Amino acid sequence: MAAPRVAKDGAWTFDIFADLFADPAVCLISYCLPCVQYGMNAERVHGPAESCPSHGLKYCLYGCVCLCGLVGGPTRKAVRHAYKLPIQPPLGDETATGIVNPDCLTHTIPCTGCFALCQESNELRTRNVTTPLDPRPFDWAPVPPTATVAPVQAEMKKDAPPATTMTTTTA
Repeated sequence: MAAPRVAKDGAWTFDIFADLFADPAVCLISYCLPCVQYGMNAERVHGPAESCPSHGLKYCLYGCVCLCGLVGGPTRKAVRHAYKLPIQPPLGDETATGIVNPDCLTHTIPCTGCFALCQESNELRTRNVTTPLDPRPFDWAPVPPTATVAPVQAEMKKDAPPATTMTTTTA
């Protein structure tokens, strides 16, 4: 019997290709019913704000037009960022300026989306995820900008002497 896997930050516990059959049940569900597997993964990542069937339905509908990466990409990215995992398979650099999002692309390429669902599910199970990794409501709309002060500006304001009021007299 194989030794249990130990999850470490910065590395996937399961390879997207080599460990495809690590859990045969997950593999079977991911291939035969990918929308169900995605719904279960997304509910663990995004929390109960939306139900498993709701997430799964989105994945299914977008999958009908080969755009399931728009749904699966943000969930995969949340898992990767929570544990500082590398992009796998290496499809590009997410810091590059361009339109390609490697997480969305992973779910969009035929068959690779099912591989990704297996990998994500196995990773979430091994890491024993019990609280949402990204509990914000699942939304594709851009986050509205907020009025923030850069850390350097905040530091400058803190160190600056208090402003004094000047009074002028006219003769």
